Amino acid sequence: MTDSNAVQTFEIDLPVTVYTRPLNEPAADWTEFDQGPGRFEIPAADEINLRAKNIDDDDLYTLVKAVGGLTSLTALNLSENRKITDLGLSRLAALPGLTRLNLSSCSISNQGLAHLTALKNLEHLDISYCNRITDEGLRFLKSLNRLAFLDIQRCVKTSHAGVKKIERRGLVIHR
Repeated sequence: MTDSNAVQTFEIDLPVTVYTRPLNEPAADWTEFDQGPGRFEIPAADEINLRAKNIDDDDLYTLVKAVGGLTSLTALNLSENRKITDLGLSRLAALPGLTRLNLSSCSISNQGLAHLTALKNLEHLDISYCNRITDEGLRFLKSLNRLAFLDIQRCVKTSHAGVKKIERRGLVIHR
């Protein structure tokens, strides 16, 4: 039984939006909880989805340090943060509970995707519009056994043959 007064707390000096939904209701819609920077106290019974805007690799490191202890952080949206590179992705290993990750329009390459292999719970990955990713990078994603959805729309350096090499039952690939 969960203590109805229990909260998860973190503090961050970066522009973030926090979304929540009941932890045991994965079909429920995310609702906006709060925006920051600031101090956040989130009910322990809620799952957390963070959206960060206008950040770079150093900011991502700060963010990961601030939220690394949140057991119910399952989704992270970093889309359109063009100053996030492969180095920034190396820091995401400290968030093993992530099931959803949006990296669309970030400045990542094949080497960055290698860092994602540490995220064994990842089910949904969006790397659309990451135009430096090639078939070589896609191969790293093959080890993500729980991955059910992969968005590679506008990854112009990936080929049909490269996608074929990672296809498997239970994985939807959006091109």
